[in-house]
Amino acid sequence: MFGDKGTTIGRCLAWCCVFLTYHVVSEAPAADVNDVLVFTVASNETDGFQRYLRSVEVYRFRDNLRILGLGEPWKGGNVVNYAGGGYKINLLKKALEEYRNDEKKIILFTDSYDVIFLGGLSAIVERFLDTDARVLFSAEAYCWPDKSLATHYPAVSRGKRYLNSGGFIGYASDVYEILDKALIKDEDDDQLFYTTVYLQDELRMRHKIKLDHKSEIFQNLFGAVADVELRFKGEEAYLQNIVYNTVPLILHGNGHSKLVLNSLGNYLARAWTPNEGCLACWEQTIELNKTKPGMYPVILIAIFIEHPTPFLEEFFQAIYRQAYPKSRLHLFIHNTVPYHESVVYDFFERTSQEYLSAKQILPSDGISEVDARKLALEHCLLKECSGYLSIDAVAHLDNEHMLKLLVEQQRGIVAPLLIRPYKAWSNFWGAITDDGFYARSFDYMEIIKNERRTILSFPSQYKLQ
Repeated sequence: MFGDKGTTIGRCLAWCCVFLTYHVVSEAPAADVNDVLVFTVASNETDGFQRYLRSVEVYRFRDNLRILGLGEPWKGGNVVNYAGGGYKINLLKKALEEYRNDEKKIILFTDSYDVIFLGGLSAIVERFLDTDARVLFSAEAYCWPDKSLATHYPAVSRGKRYLNSGGFIGYASDVYEILDKALIKDEDDDQLFYTTVYLQDELRMRHKIKLDHKSEIFQNLFGAVADVELRFKGEEAYLQNIVYNTVPLILHGNGHSKLVLNSLGNYLARAWTPNEGCLACWEQTIELNKTKPGMYPVILIAIFIEHPTPFLEEFFQAIYRQAYPKSRLHLFIHNTVPYHESVVYDFFERTSQEYLSAKQILPSDGISEVDARKLALEHCLLKECSGYLSIDAVAHLDNEHMLKLLVEQQRGIVAPLLIRPYKAWSNFWGAITDDGFYARSFDYMEIIKNERRTILSFPSQYKLQ
């Protein structure tokens, strides 16, 4: 994030850089939420965690939330590549000790980094009470992490058959007794632990453990992306499960569905409305005071001229005209085109003294584009920049306030949208396939036509091709 004291590098990329009906959940009080505690586990305040907290704030139950393990080392193993997460069980068990005999208090547990609430706590509790379960787990289409247990599951006439531990709700006494059934190592798998309990008929009956087969409350996305549609009722976006005709209240991007969750998260939990556009875009923004240029975050502008480029003089003029104090800007230029040396030299000689510092790499230096981009980032770190703007010479900054506006967004990564007029080409991918290549997102055309403005979530394996 950009900031006066920040050292995190915010990299701004610019490449030249059947009919079903259902209603949005009513937020009218339907159940007493005073006896409800919401638990989650988060070691770090990641972007996903901030999104989770935002949805909690939107639906106004922050006072009910208890965050476990925040600021502590994660001990649950590498859950991205292997089974794990027993650490979550041990944290929750310890937190529930004081409620171990409470038969009325309701406990809601969810993951955090890949979860978004889609409704209020009263609606969630009301639906739980309708199930007549003592403990209700979310359900998914895959038996994980032990496929051999699939045949042991009770038969289901309709709905997802297998337990998912990323979300469950139940009475404190029952939940604690389940957690206390056996010891589990921090690095052992939490979902296997709960599955083993569920598959024991005696325990399942005693605690009235059920699965949310039709996603009445919990919607797991992995293996079910085609089951859901983003819809709007008035100014509110909601998620419709078109297979079971339900409107889930908690969305979990489990497994390889994180990118879909990111896309849906641009709209859900009142992040975007048809009339107002992106509401979440204005959250946590700042306004830089033009009368206090010394308070502006220090930014490094890295310019890359990798191919013969027309209108290069105009490109440099647009850079120079940016309404941002040059005393707060470092300049870095990488040029591999001998033909452009005179233009680059002229700009550098005329303006370099106005910037906080200026550095240029000439074609004769023989530094490749890849190495130059790495060098620019290292140079930014060396200068202790708050932000990093990377721009190729084929992208012209026609808006002289662009850099200031991007900094005021206070995002970890922000980028201008570049398009080719009257074409479907742009400098971003709305979605990617599992093997890392282009896929068109459901909202791609609306975005490039400027009909929808959202906070775009860029995956780490994003490719520019």
